[in-house]
Amino acid sequence: MNVRGILFFFGIYSLSVSFFSILNILYSIYFDFSLNINSYFIVFFISLIFGFPFCYLNLNINKNLNLTEQILLIFLTFLLIPLLFSIPYFLSSYNYSFLDSYFESVSGFTGTGFSISKNINFIDEPLLIWRSSSQWLGGLIFLISLVGTLGLKENKFKPLYLVSSITERGNFYSNFLKNVSPITLFYSILTIFIFLVYLFGGLRIFDAFNLAFTVSSSGGFLSKDHLFQVISGNKQLFILSITIIISSLNILLIIKTFSNKFKLRDFIEDIHIISILCIFVFIVYFFIIPEENFLNILLIIASSLSTSGIGIYSSNTDLSLLLILLTIIGGSVFSTSSGLKYIRIYILFKTSLKEMNKLFKPLQITSHYIFKPDLKITEDDTKMSFLIFIFFILSIFILSSILTIDDLNFENSFKLSILTLTNTVTSSMYGLGSFDFYTLKDFTKISLIIFMVLGKVELVSFFILIKKIIYKD
Repeated sequence: MNVRGILFFFGIYSLSVSFFSILNILYSIYFDFSLNINSYFIVFFISLIFGFPFCYLNLNINKNLNLTEQILLIFLTFLLIPLLFSIPYFLSSYNYSFLDSYFESVSGFTGTGFSISKNINFIDEPLLIWRSSSQWLGGLIFLISLVGTLGLKENKFKPLYLVSSITERGNFYSNFLKNVSPITLFYSILTIFIFLVYLFGGLRIFDAFNLAFTVSSSGGFLSKDHLFQVISGNKQLFILSITIIISSLNILLIIKTFSNKFKLRDFIEDIHIISILCIFVFIVYFFIIPEENFLNILLIIASSLSTSGIGIYSSNTDLSLLLILLTIIGGSVFSTSSGLKYIRIYILFKTSLKEMNKLFKPLQITSHYIFKPDLKITEDDTKMSFLIFIFFILSIFILSSILTIDDLNFENSFKLSILTLTNTVTSSMYGLGSFDFYTLKDFTKISLIIFMVLGKVELVSFFILIKKIIYKD
């Protein structure tokens, strides 16, 4: 096991936390928020104490990790980096226990948005920025992990190789060096673009900043208790819906559009996703709740498909099942959204049609291509998609069983299980707007933490990690 190599990359991720602690320190000093400023200094020094030695002492060793070490790094990152983010919660004046602090930070880092806090309106602004920062950094590290490990053709955990050529590589270390800078740049440009659009739409700078971090990471943390306290009017509703749609699509879409490198055939998956969104908006508005504001419907459909979960919904018609199904579909495979991902469902659907066609027309040659003539669905792609689907159903059953022990009824435990695995915040449009995480038992909170991470990283990668550790292959 290349422990020193793992520590090197973990050190880089630890150092990135220090950047956000500096941001909070400067904000606290400038706007005279001195109450919890010491906690950000503590995070800054701890992240340096761990990050700098891990990077410096392991600078000249072999940093090329095998698959087992790569998966272990991803899990350690999603479990340990939130410990750094939990410090300001724990040391704040809001009486967070250690477990509640860790729950809040994991929820942010995975882009889920579950919150222990009962009243966001009374939380100080630096801590709100800290919440949003955890989402943004978690989204960035997820994209880096997607490009470096989870989305590779050799692993097939998330089929990024079917929609992007960015995963071409030599080895893990060279791939990391090659892709970490452009991924960070693309993600930052997307966030800045969304922030500027919000400012143009009339949002307060503070609310625009937090909301841009939330939307770009497909997260669920808001700077107020309710979304209608942040945005108002049809113009802002429309802008929010469009930016959420953009964040659920291939992250390269905006970059290539503005750099005149856009080719329609490279974004067929995104066209499918937009088509699905339009179809559901049309059906819901014209046939289910025509009395609801059209922009509200556009927002809840877009937010569910992007697995963000934020929205404004006032109708008495229960659409929770439909919206939860949309969170399972998810957005583009090359985005910060979670869920099964549309491309997996498309692979299973196309494979099923192919098998049915064989029964009726056994002599006919069927197409194995997906989206483009040079992209072919292999048998391994189908097997992995089916395996991911089976593990997802199994995870719902396990987590629902755990939640029912905590006196949750079957409907709420079922909904909460899916939202946890798709990293989608609970809200009124799912029938869980008043859900109280604070009163849950410790075992339930720990279970939600575990499944939030598994929902982001994939349960199948965890089993492969355990298998390789046990059999040492």
